[in-house]
Amino acid sequence: MIKSKHGAYYVVIKYKDLQGRSRQKWYKSGTNYRDAVKLERKILAARDAGEPIVSKTGMPTLEGFLSTWLDTTIKPPARAGGTYENYSLCSHKACKYLGKTALNKVTPLQLSVLFKTLQQDEGLSVTYVRMIHRVLRAAFNTAIRWDLITKNPCLMADVPSPAPSPAVALDKDQAMGLLKQSETISKKANIVVALGMLCGLREAEMCGLRWNDYDADTGELHIRHNLNARVLDNIDHSLYEVCIPCGKKYLVLDKLKTESSADTIILPEYVQKLFRSQHIWYGTCRLRLGPAFHDIGFILSHETGLPISPQSVYYTVQHVWEAYNKNHEDSPLPKIRAHDLRHTAATLLLEADVDIKYVSRQLRHSSTVITQNLYQHVTRRAASKTADVMDALVNSNI
Repeated sequence: MIKSKHGAYYVVIKYKDLQGRSRQKWYKSGTNYRDAVKLERKILAARDAGEPIVSKTGMPTLEGFLSTWLDTTIKPPARAGGTYENYSLCSHKACKYLGKTALNKVTPLQLSVLFKTLQQDEGLSVTYVRMIHRVLRAAFNTAIRWDLITKNPCLMADVPSPAPSPAVALDKDQAMGLLKQSETISKKANIVVALGMLCGLREAEMCGLRWNDYDADTGELHIRHNLNARVLDNIDHSLYEVCIPCGKKYLVLDKLKTESSADTIILPEYVQKLFRSQHIWYGTCRLRLGPAFHDIGFILSHETGLPISPQSVYYTVQHVWEAYNKNHEDSPLPKIRAHDLRHTAATLLLEADVDIKYVSRQLRHSSTVITQNLYQHVTRRAASKTADVMDALVNSNI
């Protein structure tokens, strides 16, 4: 609409702010009514083309927008607790430098400088900086969808190139040696190494396993949850089936990493024997402690029945690795992480000529493309075997 005020004409456009409240923005035209009509047409055309209508006072800062975005679209139960925690940490890092900047004033140059500063001055890894970029890109995409801005500055910002993967995969002899070493440490260590190296489970997936996820008759293991240590500030604890205090955090039974992660695998007989032994131990602890036992059904648990944490898995693998190297000083293993047991599982299967479709299913990747990209070095060696077979056929007929 067009309004006259103090001898001048204004174009007044109604819109809704970030909180859904009705607002008005006034555009001064001048003293000529026809000019005001032309300006109104221009503004409405821009609005219809997707340009947002936001007053100077209505445009949130980057910090204000990210806070609203996290609470509205990321905070549980909308997304998993781990996603919310990671996105909050990334947002905090960005807001430390650009938090007071108006959302529509954030430029690709500012973001490029931010990423470089986080890397050089704060010493963040390339992986962390790239994750911050992904979080901001998702946030700005939402801002576009909410009609606050028209372009995503993250798309034009300079981001550090991906760093080489730190993944380590053991060969067959090394893997079997580490597995044997775990047998001498403890039952828990043996199960951890076996689940990672023979079944390809992630640390949080191991910790989230419960007895009702396992069918002893068929050997099937249903992977349904992660168990993670989370900061639950301003998050309703009742959202989680299991929520156990753990220092300043809580151990929570959370959603899996992706939908494809939820699947059923068949356990090797070696792991099934370990589970039978573990189940007997679990029952013994329950009888011995009586009411003091926390009978919540976790397979990897302490004597009290409380589950072990992913951090405990990490230290367990380090303990086994150190013990192995102490006993094999002439042929030590490379430094490995708990997640490297999963990489080892994939490598052993691929090098044994197991079809990549079945390897991908065992790892519960959403696509064989992910498996192919992660293990190019192995699949490339496997591909060369086909050439060797053809060479053998040709040579046999010469």
